[in-house]
Amino acid sequence: MAKVVLRVSYRVSLNHVADFETILVNQVLPLAEDLGIESKGIWKTLVGNVGEYLELWEFDSMAEFETKWKGLLAHPDLQKIFEITGPLVKDESFALFEPVGKTD
Repeated sequence: MAKVVLRVSYRVSLNHVADFETILVNQVLPLAEDLGIESKGIWKTLVGNVGEYLELWEFDSMAEFETKWKGLLAHPDLQKIFEITGPLVKDESFALFEPVGKTD
């Protein structure tokens, strides 16, 4: 099975960026890592719309994505985090990508 990459994009108001990033780096990423989810990186806008974020997550297969991503979203620790970050995040978008052509 081919790897898949999940792209998550969203915006955070400028006055909440510092708090959001602290939670993301210190709570969300370690939890995802503990659950075996590989982050390919998280980026924020340098030039353009302030507060835009892009996350990339890699999974070995659709089956792994289904299991691990649903496990993360249902995790009680993440649900508590969402109570804080949910109101800060706007225009969330998810897309799942598969490779084209030969991959190694």
